[in-house]
Amino acid sequence: MAQAQTPGFSPLKSLVAYTSQTAGLEKTLRLIQATSQVIGVTTANKTLATQCLTARDQLALSTLPCLPYSAPIDSNGTDSTARRYFRLLDFYACFERVHALITNPSSSSTIPSAMELAQYTFLGLYLFLEDFTILHDMNVARVDWHHALMTEANKFWFYALALSVLRCTWELLSPQAPDTPKTTGGEKSDPKTTAKQTRAPKWPLVKRIIIDGCDLTLPGSFLGWTPVTPLQIGLGMVVSTVFAGHNVWAAQG
Repeated sequence: MAQAQTPGFSPLKSLVAYTSQTAGLEKTLRLIQATSQVIGVTTANKTLATQCLTARDQLALSTLPCLPYSAPIDSNGTDSTARRYFRLLDFYACFERVHALITNPSSSSTIPSAMELAQYTFLGLYLFLEDFTILHDMNVARVDWHHALMTEANKFWFYALALSVLRCTWELLSPQAPDTPKTTGGEKSDPKTTAKQTRAPKWPLVKRIIIDGCDLTLPGSFLGWTPVTPLQIGLGMVVSTVFAGHNVWAAQG
């Protein structure tokens, strides 16, 4: 009797499935954008540099934070908004998370929860304010307050990322109190074994610190708070995108 063969792993099929979902496609475009920036600022070939930087600007979530202390524009003289459409309404999820934290009495008194509450409040405000600049960046309705609004929005983004790094560092370094050992069927459980089972994994926290720490250079460079070079920004984006993209890839199964 013939046995059904299990289909093998197909990299192309997995890539298609990855880019077919919004999060995977956004991370793919972000990686291309970051790689284009790294190549564009390091290559000695002027033609290649122009092509890569043009691709970067076309894919940019917002070209404003890409280079420090300036607001670069693309080849058509307009700010790019390509990747911003993917998170047009993401502010709602942030405010929904804030509401859940406020209405949950069991976690409202802890320091990490207070940090998380402030983090998602700031992130939601950043995403909400950024949406008001899309028509300006599309040259549909140019406004004089665009730069001022983006400055305030990037401050909120910086605060959110900084709080995320602080919160994850706090949770990473804080000892966790193990649950009271329980007995089953008259047998005593080993406290050491119980502590190991209740201890949260550390790698997700480390990964989040790396991702948000690298992304801090984006609003920080725009605000002038983190004086980094375009190459450093691009490399940071590559690192954060690879780690964040891996989370999306792993979630698809």
